[in-house]
Amino acid sequence: MTSVIDNERPFALQTRPGHRVRGKIIDFGNGPIGVFVHGYRSDCDGSKARALASHANQRRYSWVRFDLTGHGRSDGDFAKFTITAALRDLQTVLEKLAPRPVVLVGSSLGGWLSVLAARRAPRRIREMLLIAPAFNFVQQILAEMPASELAQWRRDGVRGFSDPYQGTTYTLGNDIVDDVDRYDVLCEPVRLACPVTILHGQHDEVVPVANSVRFADRVQAPEVRLEVVAGGDHRLTSAIPRMCAELDRIWEATTEP
Repeated sequence: MTSVIDNERPFALQTRPGHRVRGKIIDFGNGPIGVFVHGYRSDCDGSKARALASHANQRRYSWVRFDLTGHGRSDGDFAKFTITAALRDLQTVLEKLAPRPVVLVGSSLGGWLSVLAARRAPRRIREMLLIAPAFNFVQQILAEMPASELAQWRRDGVRGFSDPYQGTTYTLGNDIVDDVDRYDVLCEPVRLACPVTILHGQHDEVVPVANSVRFADRVQAPEVRLEVVAGGDHRLTSAIPRMCAELDRIWEATTEP
């Protein structure tokens, strides 16, 4: 059983008829509000998600964390996961928080989704902190998959994958194959209206640091900062104090008179 974070309360939002995403919110009633977007096959109760929510509460930063469709407490079958569905979840949360300015904090898949959301709502996003962002990771999986396996996936409708963290297998539908083409952020031009900070582990075993370097070199934004965390892996739990320090810097900058 996880410990309760003071001032946090649960919420549920309908993204389509009969389907809800669920999360938790801390709202001190003014100023920007942070939104944490978790990674692929993770949820909003992970170690980073809880640590950042706790830090936000201690500093009196308004804060939201929620589970994407098919993850954690939210509705949906993970096998039907697509980037479109996950992005819709995030956009629904952002719409509910309007007109508050938002600081997006995206981990892994959440970093990719944060960029996509910020591109669609440039006036809402004040700044972004991306933690080992998994830009284009689905395209990378497809590019590395033998043509015969991809054809089999299309024929069968679902395919099994191994989860290296949980030591289990899971199934994923083939809707994601065609869905993902429109969400390229490494080859297509990306323009953002807010500053971006990226923290990426030197020894990330899941997402190459080179992806963040490539993104930082290509993106057009008011400011782009990339910090490669020495010795860091993909989860970057050892860098949580660094993440909290970045939140303090961002809040100080976004609440200046």
